[in-house]
Amino acid sequence: MKPKTDSENKNYLSFWRKIAFGFSGSAENLMQNSINNMANPIFNIVLGVNPALISLAIFISRIWDAFTDPTMGAISDNTRGRFGRRKPYMLVGGIMASLIFVLLWRIPAGLSSTGYFIWFLVGSLMFYTFYTIFSVPCVALSYELSPEYNERTRIIAYRSVFAGTMGIAMPWMYRLTQLERFDNPLDGMHTVSIGVASLMLLGSMIPTFFTKERLARSVSHQKKNPLLSSLKTTLKNRNFRLLVGMVIFSCLGLFMVGQLGVYVNIYYVYGGDKLAASTMLGIGGTLYGLAGGILAAPLVSLVSARIGKKKTLLYGLMLAAVGTATKFFTYNIEWPALQLISLLLMSPGLSCMWILSPSIMADIADEDEWNTGSRREGMYGAVFSNVMKIGVSIGLLAVGFILNATGFDVALGGAQSSGTLLAMRLCFTLIPFCGLSIAVLLVGRLDISKARALEIRRLLDERHAAAEASAT
Repeated sequence: MKPKTDSENKNYLSFWRKIAFGFSGSAENLMQNSINNMANPIFNIVLGVNPALISLAIFISRIWDAFTDPTMGAISDNTRGRFGRRKPYMLVGGIMASLIFVLLWRIPAGLSSTGYFIWFLVGSLMFYTFYTIFSVPCVALSYELSPEYNERTRIIAYRSVFAGTMGIAMPWMYRLTQLERFDNPLDGMHTVSIGVASLMLLGSMIPTFFTKERLARSVSHQKKNPLLSSLKTTLKNRNFRLLVGMVIFSCLGLFMVGQLGVYVNIYYVYGGDKLAASTMLGIGGTLYGLAGGILAAPLVSLVSARIGKKKTLLYGLMLAAVGTATKFFTYNIEWPALQLISLLLMSPGLSCMWILSPSIMADIADEDEWNTGSRREGMYGAVFSNVMKIGVSIGLLAVGFILNATGFDVALGGAQSSGTLLAMRLCFTLIPFCGLSIAVLLVGRLDISKARALEIRRLLDERHAAAEASAT
């Protein structure tokens, strides 16, 4: 085999550099999903807050989070300093988000339902502000770590493995809060939140200190791009719009009913037995994270290298759609473990989306540089994150209202009506299936192939070499 030249080697990260950046996936997953996972079990089931109010608080905080993303993207892209464009913000965001997560669950006793709502809303707004400060530069950094087509997918695959480890652990949060040593789940959450925050901090600090910014020096003399102008240019890219649409509909479908899985398990599958249901949720989450985040990641990287990113993403979304369509039958009273079949189908399919979307986005950023002459990974990552969070926010807002619309009443416990349980199951199955089906159609229209991406990369390398020669 012909050895790589020095210039080729620079396009690849060492194993340990990939591991270091991979830790960011654990922080990202925890920051993205921990509050969502525990909001209803603590604020609705324990404290009795109307689920619609909980959904409203999550919606407001996530919309705020979404609309701060482009601003953070522009700030990061336009930063010029000795410590780089990304890492200083990752440092501050990671530390502060971890601290606020612990404080969020120190809820004062005796508040009214409105008081709990305000506490949760304010704490969430603060948390997601610092989450944005960490995540937007971190995502932008993932796009620029390597210019090589398949190496980009491998980098994100490492990140997905670490995200998957948190996907294994996170579903056990609710179960851990119910250990006998705790007076109640809220008391348990005081301790659990410290452990989660420690993992957030570790996952954010390792990539901050042990990952290099490849383009920090080369863009130091690049003209700064005003926020609105950069945003407008970003949104003109057709492939970007299609990829964003895919994520919006996928997230809408999944998050509109994601928390219904908790209620379907507790009140349908287990007849109100929270302990048994939380154990199955933990097992299911572990399997989901293992199959999708850890085992599927190297497979997705391998398959995409063989058949291309677009085809792999397309087939993955189809598999996820089939998986969610089976949930009506596999969430079964007599055989509760059947639901694991649905998770085994969905998890690898959705892993394709989480791994390949950032990798394709890096190719789109190259296309943008060829057309405009500017690198704007921060803005692309920010807008991508923005629309994803809007989709998630709308989905999470809908959860409480859908739950109320089914006729669910927390005071009835396991005695919910048959009509309520049927409505829950139908929504839990059909809504994500429709969202993923639309996502498949959008991916089918993407016009970005391996050959095109490699040609654009070759042209950019020639342009950069010519610029360096003229500078000397």
